[in-house]
Amino acid sequence: MKSAALLLSAFAVVLVVLAAGLRPDAFFVGDPGIKLIAAKNAIARPDHPLDIPLPVIGRESLPYVEPFFEVHGDHVHAVTTDLFPLVSARAIQWFGLRGAYILPAFGSLTLLIGCAWLAVVLDSRRNPAFVLIIAGLATPFLFYGLEFWEHTPAVALATVGTALFAAAVRAGRKAATSMAAAAGLAFGVAILLRPESALTFLAVLVASMTLGRGSTNRSLLVGLSLIATALTLAPLEIYTLRHFGRVMPAHLWANAGLLQGSWMAERGHLMAAWFLPSGWTASGPVRPQSFWIVAPVVLLACVPVRPDVARHGRRFLWTSAVLVLVLVLLTAPNDGGGQWTPRYLLFAYVPLVILAADAVEALPRHATTATALGLLLLACVWIQRSAYRELRGTKSAYGHVVDFVSNEVAPGGCIVSDLWWLDQIAASAISERRLMYVPSPADAHAVMQRLSRAVVPIVTVIRSESESPDVGAWREDTCYVEIKRDRLDVRRLVAITLHHRCGQ
Repeated sequence: MKSAALLLSAFAVVLVVLAAGLRPDAFFVGDPGIKLIAAKNAIARPDHPLDIPLPVIGRESLPYVEPFFEVHGDHVHAVTTDLFPLVSARAIQWFGLRGAYILPAFGSLTLLIGCAWLAVVLDSRRNPAFVLIIAGLATPFLFYGLEFWEHTPAVALATVGTALFAAAVRAGRKAATSMAAAAGLAFGVAILLRPESALTFLAVLVASMTLGRGSTNRSLLVGLSLIATALTLAPLEIYTLRHFGRVMPAHLWANAGLLQGSWMAERGHLMAAWFLPSGWTASGPVRPQSFWIVAPVVLLACVPVRPDVARHGRRFLWTSAVLVLVLVLLTAPNDGGGQWTPRYLLFAYVPLVILAADAVEALPRHATTATALGLLLLACVWIQRSAYRELRGTKSAYGHVVDFVSNEVAPGGCIVSDLWWLDQIAASAISERRLMYVPSPADAHAVMQRLSRAVVPIVTVIRSESESPDVGAWREDTCYVEIKRDRLDVRRLVAITLHHRCGQ
């Protein structure tokens, strides 16, 4: 246990050092930007933390928001899970943007602990140090612990819930009932953070049939866990029914709409994107969304282990891993976009890590084995280096977009754009400015006319030169004239500053 504690401390130090080398105000993809907008709204409006005000021209609120926000009356809702921005808001308020990364980092460390705990719960003979090394170096857990995403805390809670339920199945009656209820609570919060955690819960309940039973009826434990989960989810469901008049929250409602296309064609796309092997270059994998290519060491889980050295719970681990992979594949609304390995499948690494640790423990102890494991360790470090370099490079590039918006538009200034992703990529700057998203030239013209009538003195139009920087048609019948135009190489952005000059 001492070696495991030292390893965990080392991973904590590594997380802090790596996080210090990343820009906190820029993100790897747009999703964290949406969450930051929601979190900042919760700070500014604690009485209505989920209601984000519509953009205002004069005294008129207008529904000019990009598709990742759902218009509801005089406000909008971020199409993301609600709990993570709410919990992160306090840390951001206390520590600034660096505070946004506290929960993901804590989730990453808790996830490592959960993997080791689950391994020992299933068989106390397992070495938690082996599990921690593989979980820390051979999975994407470190990558997701460095970005403002809710995946690591969600998977950590699901892992803790799995360990609690596995322990409950084997425990005496009094301890079993309390652990089953605690497992349901952990899974309930995990589902609030990431909906696919519900599929993990189902997989764990089914896989638990492979575990030896204690003195408590298994059906009672399942029932207690489900009740605890339902009670955890009840406040959000009550809010959704009262506020929206429907069953699904904004995040699930939007994802359900994505499933209305060709289900079979999308499954084929997911199979190819997630499970086909990917090539490598000097900088890393060609397709980092491949499940295996960014964590090849977990393939050790497939190495047969002799019965005389096998650890208990291997059927449970394999069953839960396969069920998670299949259930997510069948229900995922999309491939997850930009990511380092499929983010919807992160929990599947948990049982595979333990199985891989079993294979390492079962290997014969001689020089050849030590050399091979050393080479694997170096490969893991190189893969993690590639992940970090990609994360740092992307955040640095999008950081230029944040700087561009900050330099071109004063705080409180007005932005008009047809780029649906601009408020996500530059969320740390956009939250202090007014942005109106105009999906069509007609919408752009209508917004510019309203701004002109409201005599807004300066308006900045931000577009991409890969489309067209001409805003002549947008300015027809308005008082705006162009006074400045600046460009940025990243995504070929152009900022056009317009001045209201009627009557001058």
